[in-house]
Amino acid sequence: MPFFDHTTSLLDTKQNVFLTGGAGTGKTTLTRKIIEHYSSEGKKVAKLASTGMAATLIGGQTLHSFLDLGIADSIEEMEQKGKLEIKKKIKKLIASMDLIIIDEISMVSAPLFEMIRLRLLQSDFKGVLLTVGDFLQLPPVVRGYGEIYFAFESESWQRFDFTTITLEINHRIDDSEFV
Repeated sequence: MPFFDHTTSLLDTKQNVFLTGGAGTGKTTLTRKIIEHYSSEGKKVAKLASTGMAATLIGGQTLHSFLDLGIADSIEEMEQKGKLEIKKKIKKLIASMDLIIIDEISMVSAPLFEMIRLRLLQSDFKGVLLTVGDFLQLPPVVRGYGEIYFAFESESWQRFDFTTITLEINHRIDDSEFV
């Protein structure tokens, strides 16, 4: 995989990475290789996604479960539901991670991304963040109706200062007109 060494070298230098590309370009395959690489080096990796189905594809768990967000959709709701303060056990778990992967990042709304950043700050997270997905494929998962804001539209997205890696070669389909 040509992007494997480039991606892991960025992550090793503590650079947050946004891995993107269209369907069939190898995002999931590269993500699995990165997980395998980090795990083989004895590093702790959190494999997360906004939905259970998406988390299953990388052998992970939901953001809400790992970060103990409850069913809140915003920091304000976290406060209303008594979830704003972080439990010591969760803080320790997050702080122990070397790499946190958020797959299908397009399904994460801007308010949820703010909640993620809050938890990482509360935990004094010193690792690196790898977000994976294509903002042109799936919209954020939100309750009810109203305006939808993508993770990249949040202030937190800017603060993470992601380096973007775009995979462009489709490995699933040879028909360039169809692609």
